[in-house]
Amino acid sequence: MKLTSFMKDIGFDDTKISNIQKYTNNFDIKMPLIVINCNTHKDRMDKFDKSAQKIGLDYYRLKCVYGKKLTDKQIYTMYKKNLIKKTDFINIIEVSINLSHINAWLKILNSNYEYGMVCEDDITFKHKFKKHVNLMLNELQENNKNFDILYLWNGNWMNTKSALKPVHTINKDLVIKREMKPFNAGNVSYIISKKAIKLLLKKILPISNPVDLFIGKFYKQLKIYTLYMKYHKVNMKDISPLFVSGSWDDKNHVYSNSQSTQDYDTDSLKYIISNYN
Repeated sequence: MKLTSFMKDIGFDDTKISNIQKYTNNFDIKMPLIVINCNTHKDRMDKFDKSAQKIGLDYYRLKCVYGKKLTDKQIYTMYKKNLIKKTDFINIIEVSINLSHINAWLKILNSNYEYGMVCEDDITFKHKFKKHVNLMLNELQENNKNFDILYLWNGNWMNTKSALKPVHTINKDLVIKREMKPFNAGNVSYIISKKAIKLLLKKILPISNPVDLFIGKFYKQLKIYTLYMKYHKVNMKDISPLFVSGSWDDKNHVYSNSQSTQDYDTDSLKYIISNYN
């Protein structure tokens, strides 16, 4: 993806991570760990940092693209330059979340590492996170189960669990399956390959979907694996073996502030573009 000066002005960022080696030694397979965080969410960053330090994770903080700072003129120009679609389906916040994940992908693509891990900032790691991730990566490698994307958390927002295809069982808690139909896992935490990044970057513009829905369309072109999460009847949600559960993963609060890095209360792209003059 070649960035123009306008694209850089609105938040696209393809600069390399300086001293990237510092953030690549968390697992047996070296890869950068990137967390997306907005300047307005210092409390989230503090909580994430405490959780990461507790289990010895080194990470790179990627400043999010903050959608509400984009002006109507910039949004209209994005439309004219074919960077976004004129649609009621998404708003500028969802566009900015797309841009934030694109920037994370570009950091990985411009590194010497085949994979990278991307996390959003509202997660709390369980104490065996590193051990379990190493188990999964090593077992998949040893059994020639190559993947393009591995979701470490899957919200199953489109209720597609029944279509998952078994890939590899490590133990009762760590079961890997493959996505076999359009899905929405959310983008809480995932490992992504350069191969997947190159394909996604070719297809993502103009932006017309939330980024998690966009990725879910590539279940045929890419090997997309997920760590299976079991449903807990008392908590009425899928429970992750890697992350501490909380209000952030409640499906009945999917549009609350606990669910997003940004406030969704803004007009649709179609409304802004149609009313710009």
